Amino acid sequence: MASNYFHMTSLQIINSFFYLLIYPFVINQVGAESFGLFIFASSIAAYFAVFINFGFDIHTAKLISTEPNNKQLHSSLLSLITASKIFLALISTLLFCIIVFCLPSLNSNWKIFSLCFANIMSCVFLPTWYFHGIQKMKALTITQLFFKALSLPAIYLFVKDKTDIEWYAFFVISSNILSSVTAFFLASRLIRIKLTPPSISDIKLILHEVQPFFWSGAVSTFKQRSIEIIIGSMFGMREVAIYDLANKIFSVPSLVVSNINSAIFPALVKNINHNTIKMIIKAETFVGLLCIISIALFGDLIVDLVSTHNMRDSYYLSILLSLNVITYPIVSSYIYFIFVPHKKYDFVLKNQVISLFSFFLLCIIYLLLSWSIFSVVFALVSSAALEILYCIYLTRKINNH
Repeated sequence: MASNYFHMTSLQIINSFFYLLIYPFVINQVGAESFGLFIFASSIAAYFAVFINFGFDIHTAKLISTEPNNKQLHSSLLSLITASKIFLALISTLLFCIIVFCLPSLNSNWKIFSLCFANIMSCVFLPTWYFHGIQKMKALTITQLFFKALSLPAIYLFVKDKTDIEWYAFFVISSNILSSVTAFFLASRLIRIKLTPPSISDIKLILHEVQPFFWSGAVSTFKQRSIEIIIGSMFGMREVAIYDLANKIFSVPSLVVSNINSAIFPALVKNINHNTIKMIIKAETFVGLLCIISIALFGDLIVDLVSTHNMRDSYYLSILLSLNVITYPIVSSYIYFIFVPHKKYDFVLKNQVISLFSFFLLCIIYLLLSWSIFSVVFALVSSAALEILYCIYLTRKINNH
């Protein structure tokens, strides 16, 4: 369990730290506007990614963790999930082509949007759920780190000015796809049973089973990525880059807390109790407070180090975002250790829907009071706090029954 947490957290910290490490070079070579366009295009692509992932991860990780030695089940799931994702990727590609053709703002920058959209291939082949379920995230961590490191020389060699943002996107997306395909073949080797194509009825069945997780993930991603879309549409691409830097500063320490629940979920899902949940939430809150303090102390220094584009607002935004280091894990605890074990998958969706609507409502109210990107981020933080209150309400409904 500790190893699973360490490598899962390491994997995401490596991803975040990798982009923060090369951020000074990229932002100063291509400029805030071009980099903001890349983030904006990535946000559009993220909508398709959540459609392709379709909520498989939690459901299949649970199945794998309950039968860690059933290779036949593992083989069946790997075949089934991959085939399902290919089917969803084909639908996504058709929709993406229609959207790019119909929207002039996307059509004029079709190359960068297409490159970012190509990242869906990494979603198709990346079996994070498998390595998570068997609690062997180390292999996945090493694989992704290797391809990230491999892309560094190419980025430093080819990215020279703002017109080279497409090269940057190409190398980033290529490393993601190559690491995902490698992880897929590694999973196949670990299973040691030949993969077989699933039937159409099997695909329909699994899509039906994971629907609650899909809608929950879709709503959550829609909310998170809408921030960049709102900022880009209303304030400009430079402001998207400012928010992105704040999010990068926030994400590195927050990952220490955010992965605790998902890492221990496979080990505790069969034997969880109220006292354990309370202990987990207390520990996450304490570590979260330390993360907030670290961001407040060192965030300003990071902004000065990584950018020469007068992005001071990123520091203040990162402090505001850091409040979610506490709220996100608490909500996650309710989902992993109360809603999922009680098979209250509809509660997961209800919570996310409330969060989404409260975010947009608060966003409108705050923007009417102050036309600033701070209003958008404050709406995000406020909606996360409301999630906790709603989770408490839903939990009481479970206890009363």
